[in-house]
Amino acid sequence: MWKAKNKKSGKFSIVYTLFFLSSVIMLVVAIIFAIYINGLERELVTSIQNHLRVSAYRASTYLTVEELDLFHTAEDTKRPEWDEIRTRLQRFAKESQVLYVYYWRYTEDGRLQYIIDNDEEDMATPALTFSIEGDPYSAAAVKSILAGESWVTDLGVYTDAWEGVISAVVPVFNDDGTVYCAAGVDLSDEVILNMHNVMVFMRYVLVLSLLLSIFAGFLGMRSYSRKAIQNAKASLSKSRFLSTMSHEMRTPLNAIIGMTAIGKRADDIAEKNRSFSKIEDASSHMLGVINDVLDMAKIEANKLELSPVDYSFERMLQKVITVIGYRADEKQQSLTICIDDDVPKVIVGDDQRLAQVITNLLSNAVKFTPEGGNISIGTSLVGKSDDECELRIEVVDTGIGISPSQQQKLFEMFGQADSGTSRKFGGTGLGLEISKRIIELMGGRIWIESELGKGSHFIFTFKARCSEKTFDDINKHKGNDISSETGGENTDNRFEGMRMLIVEDIDINREILISLLDSTGLIIDSAENGEEALKMVETATEKYDIIFMDIQMPVMDGLEATGLIRALPGYKKGVLPIIAMTAHVFSDDIEDCLEAGMDDHLSKPLDADRVHEILRTYLL
Repeated sequence: MWKAKNKKSGKFSIVYTLFFLSSVIMLVVAIIFAIYINGLERELVTSIQNHLRVSAYRASTYLTVEELDLFHTAEDTKRPEWDEIRTRLQRFAKESQVLYVYYWRYTEDGRLQYIIDNDEEDMATPALTFSIEGDPYSAAAVKSILAGESWVTDLGVYTDAWEGVISAVVPVFNDDGTVYCAAGVDLSDEVILNMHNVMVFMRYVLVLSLLLSIFAGFLGMRSYSRKAIQNAKASLSKSRFLSTMSHEMRTPLNAIIGMTAIGKRADDIAEKNRSFSKIEDASSHMLGVINDVLDMAKIEANKLELSPVDYSFERMLQKVITVIGYRADEKQQSLTICIDDDVPKVIVGDDQRLAQVITNLLSNAVKFTPEGGNISIGTSLVGKSDDECELRIEVVDTGIGISPSQQQKLFEMFGQADSGTSRKFGGTGLGLEISKRIIELMGGRIWIESELGKGSHFIFTFKARCSEKTFDDINKHKGNDISSETGGENTDNRFEGMRMLIVEDIDINREILISLLDSTGLIIDSAENGEEALKMVETATEKYDIIFMDIQMPVMDGLEATGLIRALPGYKKGVLPIIAMTAHVFSDDIEDCLEAGMDDHLSKPLDADRVHEILRTYLL
């Protein structure tokens, strides 16, 4: 156990370490990516600034000082050179891929005067002057240009009147090296701003993605930890369950093997019969254990289904009491039953599953109630509508009781109130969980009211449809079954002269079935596989009246054989009854039998009463 825990702890450590390392790697990658994005944005701005500076220097030599000195007043714009120079500037702007190219000079009165530019819509003229403190330049920028230095605006460094452009301005020198004027170029900053916005958005997305990834990883780790703990608990519960199940199966199996050995050695008939009786009891117990396991398998696979029929509620309850009554008698317990007058006589539902729940509760009551104790079962009507009723059933005992902490485990998968319970009283611990699922399928719920040492009170409700049939209708329908229900034997050979084919590959199974049908008067043939059965049906001088077909057989299985028999002339479904015999009890398996062309289903181990019921149904 320590090694297992240590191994699980090691797995958790590895998982948490990997999560931590992945988070650190993601954080480092995010930081590097953010730095890369900032650098990319800065490089783009710098590249555009350099382009503007180069274009501005080209503009400073594109026009000569003599050409610029032609324009000092508004009247100078009428010179023929004006249009020619503006056309040249427009060509320069296009070739240099700039928006505007312009020139301005510093006047004696301390203002800046435009000389000429390339803008056709808003033409700058020598009549346009502005203060050195005004748009678009600061005084420091103008002074640096007049001092012979270049100036480039940074992204977003401009006033409201000059939004949407980024500029570069350089001095234009006289022959003596003094600054005559300034040459400037502008470029739209739309591309830069769009790129800037995209970069900002990407940074936000990166940070958000990182946070979400870490958060999701954290949640995943928590979920993984919880799931691992749940799986560990489930694994431990299943291990305990398998240990209990091994005990539950080995106990009756030991009785079967032991009593078989005793019966073989016994010379006295009474002793042999006693051995057979014990073997029968142990076999029934073992079958009950197997049925519990199969029910749990159906529940886990979500394949537990109900088969509603019209049935007498009171008769169903009486059958359960008949089965449980002898156990209560053995312990000298008082078993009473009370059915309210307003409980419907006939309802529509799954009587076998309901009987299973009641049997389980009463069996537990008998098991956990000491000798001479009292057990009672009561039924009442909770509510009734036009086509549906809700019933309440209560099972009360004066047994050992159950503490609140133990009650929480009762309806858990593979759980029992106390691990010592199975050792002392036996049982798989599945009955209440199965009962809970059945009741939930019936639209009800089950709960317990109990105190340790003061007995238990199990209560459940369920819903059923109201039936239009009466108690007499059910009796008429049951007709021929009464003898089997009351334990009597039907001695009439009502199948005299009818032919039957048993298809079964296991010798002992064929022998058991033939023995069960010995008194029926049937003419019985047998086949060991589907292929042999097909040939016997094809070559039979007289048609068979019914076929009992095993499903899982060598050479050819029962499903394939049934399909081929149905394909023969005159053997369609409804003409020759074919009954499946199989240990497969899931609804899908039964559905496969019916789809293959079979008429009904018998589950193994075969029940004699059910076999005779099938024969009466399809042969009479």
